[in-house]
Amino acid sequence: MTTTEHPLAPDEIMAFVDGELSADRTQSVSAHVGQCTECTALVSELRDLSVQMAVWQVETVPERSTARVVLATQKKLTDGWPVLGSVISRPFTSLRFVLGAASSLAALVLFLAITTPNLLRSRMAANESSAVGSLRVLNTAANIYSGVYGHYPPSLKSFGPPSSGAPTENAAGLVDPTLAGGRKSGYQFTYQTTPAGGRDSRGGYAIQATPIEPGKGGYRHFSTNETGAIFADGAELGGPSLPDKAQGLGHQVLEEQEIARQVAETSPMIARTAELRLVVKRLDEAREEMDRILARHKGFVGRLSASAENGSERVLIASLRVPADQLDACLAALKKLGHVTHESQAGEEVTQQHVDLLARLKNSRNTEARLNDVLRQRGGPIKEILEVEKESARVRGEIEQMEAEQQTLEHRVNFATIDLKLAEEYKAELTTPAPSVAIQLRNALVDGFRTAFQSLLAIVLFFAESGPALSLWLMILSFPAWLLWRRYQRSLAMGSTGGV
Repeated sequence: MTTTEHPLAPDEIMAFVDGELSADRTQSVSAHVGQCTECTALVSELRDLSVQMAVWQVETVPERSTARVVLATQKKLTDGWPVLGSVISRPFTSLRFVLGAASSLAALVLFLAITTPNLLRSRMAANESSAVGSLRVLNTAANIYSGVYGHYPPSLKSFGPPSSGAPTENAAGLVDPTLAGGRKSGYQFTYQTTPAGGRDSRGGYAIQATPIEPGKGGYRHFSTNETGAIFADGAELGGPSLPDKAQGLGHQVLEEQEIARQVAETSPMIARTAELRLVVKRLDEAREEMDRILARHKGFVGRLSASAENGSERVLIASLRVPADQLDACLAALKKLGHVTHESQAGEEVTQQHVDLLARLKNSRNTEARLNDVLRQRGGPIKEILEVEKESARVRGEIEQMEAEQQTLEHRVNFATIDLKLAEEYKAELTTPAPSVAIQLRNALVDGFRTAFQSLLAIVLFFAESGPALSLWLMILSFPAWLLWRRYQRSLAMGSTGGV
């Protein structure tokens, strides 16, 4: 009798069937199974067993059997659990109960200690997978929304369903209300839009997915934008990280952003404003001196208005712009124009806003350069070329808009704003020139004729409005009045006859 020795163990063949071997080992096992009849039969049996286990289902326990088990358990507990007096009288039974309860509790604690970390990891993996899926859903919904309304949604709620009626621009009905609310599967979703530039530009957007409870609901932070790429902790899923991609670009965008942030940290950008109110003796002289002060400190008037009505003070309100390094000296010179009644200063730091603007501007310029390279090197269909030209025009519009924003922001920082109010000292007049006697008589006569005409007109209007009603009541009351008058006349006649 001969015994055939196999180089493969049954456990290894089972792992081969389950797909748990490495690629090299799977190839060698597959080659042996193809040559060995016994191993082929074993593989077939294991696969049949796997199929049977997959379709096997636990049958439902009949309700009748369940009721019997419950009654038997209750009877056992009633008969076996002693009351307090029995426990005291039977100390050994109580000791066995305490030991059994302690062992059960220890087993439960051990079970929780083993299974809880695995359950937590499984839960975090499921939450992270759900967050990535939600970001893909939002990208698809944003493209659909943009195709319908011509721009990306202004907020995350715009993705959600309407409260009633058909979908609208503010409630497009593209995602479920849970995701539109910003919280789903342990992650917080935040949505931000970037301004549109150009005539046909749709703008852009950025979505962040942050774990609500880091370490419990998820580890990684996810993000995406209008390009459709999804990033996990700065690395693109299925691709290189952002720093690696930046090194592959010729312009090294991220390195320049980091340099800009370092420069911004050493020299913060502050937009300074001041408000000053003065009371001056002569407004004309104070205005001339204000112009000389602005010329001396290289400033200019942004806005100016003056008012001088009879019987009130003369006031000048101006918005002055001076270089930021000349603000203190200019304020000191303006205070000498008169008495200061109010003064305030404020500063707004716009460093982060400026850095973000520079980063977006640099990225848009790089995108424009790549699109121009595509137009120069590619000779495809006219439709594709037109699409690339359209995208290039959109990016150029964004660049021009961001350049304008940059100039405005830098101008706010380089030139401080002074809101100045100059009020002249008010001197009330003791007497006012009275009109002549002839003027007074003429005015009185005109007022008299006007009053008479208005009175006559009022009477005419009264009868025109109330005349029909008065005529109606006069007709109704005339007959009773006539009867009363005849009765009165008859009574007078009878009285005179009786006297005779």
